Amino acid sequence: MILIKIALALFIIFWLGLGAWMLVKYEGLFGYHPDDPAETTGARCLNLTQIWSCWFGILAIMGYFLFK
Repeated sequence: MILIKIALALFIIFWLGLGAWMLVKYEGLFGYHPDDPAETTGARCLNLTQIWSCWFGILAIMGYFLFK
């Protein structure tokens, strides 16, 4: 049981690092793409909402199982 908790804690650290990396590389990952002029601001916002919802959801699930 303790090995599972350690693995979850390490994965949470990795997951937070991944989120920090996405924030640092925000413009390159989620910014305006000149190759796709048809992409609207609303479409980019929807994509960001889906990405961050999944990121926070997985973080919440991992936190639940870590502290359960």
